[in-house]
Amino acid sequence: MSLKIALVESGTPATHIFSRTYLPRVGIPTMGALLKKLGHECHVFFEALSPLSVKDLRQYDVVGIGALTSTICSAYRLADALKGKGPVVVMGGPHATFMPREALEYCDYVVQGEGENILQELIGAIEKGERPERINGLAFLKSDGTMEITPPGEPVDFGCLPSPDFSLCPQLAPEKIPPIITTSRGCPHACTFCSVTAVFGRRYRFKSNKQVISELRPILSRSVCFGDDNFCAHPKRTKSLLRDMIDQNAVPLRWSGEIAVQAAMDDEMLGLMKKTRCRTAYVGIESIDSAALKRMGKAHHADATRSCIENLHKHGIGIHGMFVVSPDDTLSSIRKIVDFAVETDIDTIQICAMTPFPGTQCFEEYGGRLLHRDWRYYDGMHVVVEPKECSAYEMQREIIRQMKRFYSIRRVLGAYRPRRAWRIAYRAGGYILMRKWARENAGYVERLKAGSYPKSKPKALTLPEAIGHSMSPTAILTSDTDLNT
Repeated sequence: MSLKIALVESGTPATHIFSRTYLPRVGIPTMGALLKKLGHECHVFFEALSPLSVKDLRQYDVVGIGALTSTICSAYRLADALKGKGPVVVMGGPHATFMPREALEYCDYVVQGEGENILQELIGAIEKGERPERINGLAFLKSDGTMEITPPGEPVDFGCLPSPDFSLCPQLAPEKIPPIITTSRGCPHACTFCSVTAVFGRRYRFKSNKQVISELRPILSRSVCFGDDNFCAHPKRTKSLLRDMIDQNAVPLRWSGEIAVQAAMDDEMLGLMKKTRCRTAYVGIESIDSAALKRMGKAHHADATRSCIENLHKHGIGIHGMFVVSPDDTLSSIRKIVDFAVETDIDTIQICAMTPFPGTQCFEEYGGRLLHRDWRYYDGMHVVVEPKECSAYEMQREIIRQMKRFYSIRRVLGAYRPRRAWRIAYRAGGYILMRKWARENAGYVERLKAGSYPKSKPKALTLPEAIGHSMSPTAILTSDTDLNT
């Protein structure tokens, strides 16, 4: 007997770093492709694209919901509206993985860690009416209300996974396949603020060049985003892929991806990136202070950052500098970030407040200094930890001020360079996004100033509160949804 399955990526209409260029994550449509191969009727939904109807979702046998920490409140509201009213509700993703007891207040099962194999086994057990105790990688409540966590699941053979099947998403027209490809999984580094290694491990796994190129073919006329957490983590493999893209005429219109500072010290790598039309490298600079980098577990020294930027400029590759302000930083260190970015002519930047996501070393280190556990604000843009050298309000205000300084009108209009006119559009986008975020979050900043932090648990939030503000065209649930039926 085949099952009717809905897979949902939770979202929020609140403004965040990627609001202007939302690209769905590939995990949900990849799982959809696996379940489709098993003969199930599967549909994929992205809450950030259009409203979803609880009434429609209740017609499915199983609803799987994936969420990050910043979107978990929206996921809980959706799960709570479905649980016990038709479908079996399954949750996954990094937050549910490390906070299973919390998640099980709203769902029937939590898939912990890499979900592809575990979800397939769970669906098979549901289909046969079997109990899940024998399945590794699950958390669930037993009949007496106690939680059972089975042994961890085995690492997924990433190279054997099918390509994500976006045709399963009724929200997307066939010609609107998202131009995002993930070629690898895992990261050899161990940054204290990142949950990637906690979920996927430090063993770096990747798809074959052949499969990556087959996924590239339909979107060669577009700007492609490589969604790897560290695209150049295995230099030999990355160079091999880039060479095959050139040799097999599989070079997209342009592409972008995340890299570490070390990758930009390799001229051969940068040459291949340029030949394959890399427009922008999202560089994990994090800090310009070596002591801070060491605390974060970063593998590079601050002195390497300047060379990294110079090398990328030399090869004509744009730079998006990603910086993190830790609770141990000072207001002066935030100002120095922008001074450095202006001096070295970084094209665009983001300054994130270090966020202790569950499962990270930071969560253990700063757990005693958390201002609150209102997960809506755990998005990298809100200060959620009491700083050591200043108040939370002062740190939040300074991040906003310095981001506005970098994305000033003068700097937007002065961004033009021959062959790099796109910088004006990118910086203009940063100007608009930063000011929109500041307006929408003025209330949060004022609460920091007053020392009055959010105290509500997710379940106590009303629907508009759970998505950050009042309903919008991209709200999680349609306005006619009755959460009490």
